[in-house]
Order: sequence, then structure tokens, then C-alpha cells
Amino acid sequence: MKDKKNISVKWTEKLQFIATNDRTDAKIDIGIKGEGQKEEIQGTEPKHVFLQGLAGCSAGAIIFLLQKMRAEAPTGFKMDVSGTLTTEHPMVFETIDITYHFEGNTDVEMIKKVITMSEEKYCGLTYMLAQIAKVNIMITLNGKAIKR
Repeated sequence: MKDKKNISVKWTEKLQFIATNDRTDAKIDIGIKGEGQKEEIQGTEPKHVFLQGLAGCSAGAIIFLLQKMRAEAPTGFKMDVSGTLTTEHPMVFETIDITYHFEGNTDVEMIKKVITMSEEKYCGLTYMLAQIAKVNIMITLNGKAIKR
């Protein structure tokens, strides 16, 4: 059976919205900056929400795969993701930069393997985005860059 995801977005005022989903009670305040809008927007912009989803998907797959392979768990892990948009409408991501930061004694080759598995199979968002944007990957272990 196909896994269907459902969300709902409710307009609150001006260009402000509340997003909810069918899985949790979490609410996300979404703000959209209108053309020529001078006032500061409230809430997270939709493209930020998209990048957060991408990072959450990839991070979850990576930690899951490390556990499944019984690799030594990192003592710390975080991701930094940034996206550069095209300048013309519709503004889409032209490039995405992802940096994976690992701390601890996790095997370097295992790190590379699970990142590749996440990109190519387990995180559909990363895979989907790579079809339309250039995705640049950087990896650090204990603050030092790892060659891919």
C-alpha cells in the first residue's frame, strides 16, 4: 500500500498560515513575503520548511543506517543545509549545499557509505531534489573535511 502524507494549511491573516499534518500535533507558522512587502514576515518561509524536511529525512536515514549496520555511533551529528534560488519566478532551488558534521570515532568509510545510501535510496527528498538542482555534499569528522 502506498504511503500517503496529508497536511493542511490554514490562512490566519495577511500572508500568514498555520500548517498541520495527519501524524502529529506539531504546528508550523508559515510566513510568505509578498512582492514589495516592507514589513518583516512572521514564521518560517516555505522553502525553509522544505530544507528542514530534507535535512530531517537525510539525518534520520543516516543514523538509522549506522545503527542497522552496527557501526560505532557518532558522539555528535548535525547537518547544515543551504539553498540558492534562481532569480526569476518561479524561484526554485538552483543549488543545495549539504554539510554533514560527525563527531566521534565512527568509521570514515561507513560514514561515506550511509550518506550515499541516504542520497540514492532512503531519503526520497534528497533523491528528488538532486533531479532538479545541483547538490553539493561536504562531510566533516571531528572538524576535519573528509574526501568523498
